[in-house]
Amino acid sequence: MAEQKFPYKESLRVGMLLAGTAGYIDSYTFAFHDNRFASFQSGNLLQLGINVASGKWHTASLFFWPVIAFFVGAVLNQIIKKASFKNEVQWEERSVFIELLGVLFVAFLELAHVNSLIVLSVLAIFMAMQADTFSKLRGMPYATVLSTGNLKTFGATLANGFLNHDKSQFIKTRNVGLVIASFLGAAIIAHFLGLMIGDYTLFGAPILLAFVWFFVRQDRLETK
Repeated sequence: MAEQKFPYKESLRVGMLLAGTAGYIDSYTFAFHDNRFASFQSGNLLQLGINVASGKWHTASLFFWPVIAFFVGAVLNQIIKKASFKNEVQWEERSVFIELLGVLFVAFLELAHVNSLIVLSVLAIFMAMQADTFSKLRGMPYATVLSTGNLKTFGATLANGFLNHDKSQFIKTRNVGLVIASFLGAAIIAHFLGLMIGDYTLFGAPILLAFVWFFVRQDRLETK
C-alpha cells in the first residue's frame, strides 16, 4: 500500500519548526521578561491567580494583558481565515506570513527596548495565530505551542503500539516525539543565545517561521 501523502502544512518538518518557534520564544520571554510567556497562557493564568490572591494587583496585570492578547490573536486569525482574497492564497499561508512579519517587528521592538508588556502582548497575538492555524501533524491532532497534549499523545500512542502490536502507533509516537524534542531543543538554544547576544536573540524566531512559510506555500504551488 502506498504511503498516504499529507499536505506540507501537516508535515513533520513544519510541525518541528513551529514547535521550535514556540519553545524558542517562550524560553526567551521567560528568561528575559520576568517569567512570563508569549504562548503558554496556562502559566500566565496561574501567575495571574497567585498575584490576585496575594493582592499584588500591579504584578497581576503584567500577566493579564498577554492572556487577553492571546485571545485577540485567535479572533484575528479567524477573521483572516474567513477573508476572501483574489489571489486564492490559502489562509494558512497568509497566517504564517503575518506571524513571520509580526515576530520580526517585535524583534526590532526588543532592540529599541520597548516596554516589556507591549513586547509580550504583541508576541502573544502572533503565537495565538500559530496555535489556531496549525493543529494537525500528518492527520493527527497536536499542538505547536504547548507540549502537555503532545506528551499525552506520546505516551498513549507508545502504549497502544505495544498493546495492539500496531506499527502505525509507533510512527505517531516518533512524530510527536520529534515535535516535543524540537520544542525542548529550541528552548535550550534560545536561553544560551540570550545569554550571549541578548536582545538580538529574538531574530531567530522569524528565521524558523520563514522556513515554515516556504514549506506551507508549496501546497498552493504544487496544485497549479
